[in-house]
Amino acid sequence: MIKIIDTFKEFKEVFQNKLDLSVDEKIDLWNKAYICKYPELENKIKKDYELYGYNWREIAKNRVFNNTKKNFKKMVQAYYNLIQVINNISKRVSHTFDLNLELYMVLYCGLCNSAGWVDKYNGKRAILLGIDKIAELEWHTKEKLEPLVAHELCHVIHFELRGEDDLPEAMEKNEYNIGIWRLYEEGFAQFYQNKLIEKDTDPRGKEWLEKCRKKKNALKKLYRQALEKEGVKKFFGDWHKILGISDVGYYLGAEFIKKLEQKYSIKEIAQLSFSTIEKEVMIYLNSNN
Repeated sequence: MIKIIDTFKEFKEVFQNKLDLSVDEKIDLWNKAYICKYPELENKIKKDYELYGYNWREIAKNRVFNNTKKNFKKMVQAYYNLIQVINNISKRVSHTFDLNLELYMVLYCGLCNSAGWVDKYNGKRAILLGIDKIAELEWHTKEKLEPLVAHELCHVIHFELRGEDDLPEAMEKNEYNIGIWRLYEEGFAQFYQNKLIEKDTDPRGKEWLEKCRKKKNALKKLYRQALEKEGVKKFFGDWHKILGISDVGYYLGAEFIKKLEQKYSIKEIAQLSFSTIEKEVMIYLNSNN
């Protein structure tokens, strides 16, 4: 059963008549009148930046609350559309993948951390849906929210089939291993999201897909090089671009899983050993198709 935890109602009530406050005042309002009521969520949102050496307040000032007034209407639209999309897609999970998921869907407004991510909340597996980030990306329509929600659900499906959510415990968490795993993990969700919603689509649009297709081999080469050097973080974020394209790791990952599907079943793909994943990733990255 999927249960929605709705914190956006609180955010909307706190902010709807305060949109003309200064940026600093909005940060304090968010901090002291909204997010403090959800301490577990607050900790996740702030630590998400602090773990990588960022100051969450600087992010809030320069990238988030300077846009709250401009994006507020889109946030409200995203919220109502999300409710419908979640209810529709969740019914397809058991039919398509023969799974009965137990999880929370947490609707919140944070610091533009992510449009969606899988974590734990109140001791249970959860999908956290950042309505502020959804509005920033202009993914607030049903057409764009469908593949987003499906993507996060496919992460959960993957973890349920695999029995673990991250790199196997025996593996060292260095940039190389993380990069191998990330391509596989995000690729699984990116590829199977289309199976879940029964359409070939992505919230980033057809133009993004076409750009990635045209530069696929060059992107694969750069990903392979990044594995050995600085890591692949920049391949998985809309704030970074590779060859002028953001989020290219998701495209490469989906293409990788598409290749695997020619050899393995979905359950086999979900349960591949890390050594097999590594071998298959390197075969894929070194190929020209």
